[in-house]
Amino acid sequence: MTKPVAGPTVLSLFSGCGGLDLGFEQARFNPVLAVEIDQEACNSYALNRPSRRNRVLTADLSSLSAETLVALLPGDVRGVIGGPPCQAFSESNVNKYAEDPRSLLPINYAKILKRLNRQHTLDFFVFENVLGLKSARHADELATFRNLFDDAGFALFEGELDAADFGVAQHRRRVFIVGLNRARFGGVTFEFPAGDPGTRITVREKIGALPEPVLFERGLTPEGIKNATGFWNHWSFRPRSAKFANKNGELVPGDRRGRSFRVLDWDKPSMTVAYGHREVHVHPGMHRRLSVREALRLQGFPDSYRLTGTLSDQTRMVSDAVPPPLARALAEQIRGYL
Repeated sequence: MTKPVAGPTVLSLFSGCGGLDLGFEQARFNPVLAVEIDQEACNSYALNRPSRRNRVLTADLSSLSAETLVALLPGDVRGVIGGPPCQAFSESNVNKYAEDPRSLLPINYAKILKRLNRQHTLDFFVFENVLGLKSARHADELATFRNLFDDAGFALFEGELDAADFGVAQHRRRVFIVGLNRARFGGVTFEFPAGDPGTRITVREKIGALPEPVLFERGLTPEGIKNATGFWNHWSFRPRSAKFANKNGELVPGDRRGRSFRVLDWDKPSMTVAYGHREVHVHPGMHRRLSVREALRLQGFPDSYRLTGTLSDQTRMVSDAVPPPLARALAEQIRGYL
């Protein structure tokens, strides 16, 4: 369970189940309000922060006005953190269309920043998204977002970070935009944390000692899973494909062919934990897909962190989360500037 701290206050937008927030909390920031559209993600966020359950708001940030949000804040805030849903900008999204409502969420993010900066004089903001946002086909949108962030009063600093450089057993490259209030930090150049590319944590180090999970069946309860395995959320989809028998060597460790049967290698970091339908990575033992707890470990969550909802809900939440160790490194770097 995370505990409130007396550090700098932040507003969390597009909070998901709380991975980015957990890293900031570990760096002694205090998220005073979290806003997320997914009810199950809100439930999970609140479950891990029981003392602040009433500070999680289920709301659609495409329609929630900046004025309404400002009125909901319990007091002044120093910063804003969050990354709008990334699917609209993912390189795997080959069916981009201008009307995708998710592509408009960063615009509302910028409007909220501008209104909050007028009201509270923010110190900073953090915007996280997939590398696809920097691709040529999204160049115009990214330029629009930058202009809006600039207009909101911030000097912008852009960096690409790989979670594997920050103690996470997973290659996960993401783009981060950090904005520093020009009025307060004029002339300051923000340097992103460097991490340690020479150190890699392997899949074996993170999940090799875990027992076998419970396989999905109707009627399973969180307590039943915990009692059977010793770990919360340690359950997995029941293997259906004949490939899991691996009689003809169809599955090979480290195999990246296709999206449905990508097999992890025991002695390397995981591929990016980002799962669609039937795309959960195959366990290095090649007999099943990863469990939710294994995926949470590969994301850098502590074993005390719990997710609610169905197996599909939990798979979606862990896929969308920012790895807490990466978030913490960035938060500690920002704290140094404050």
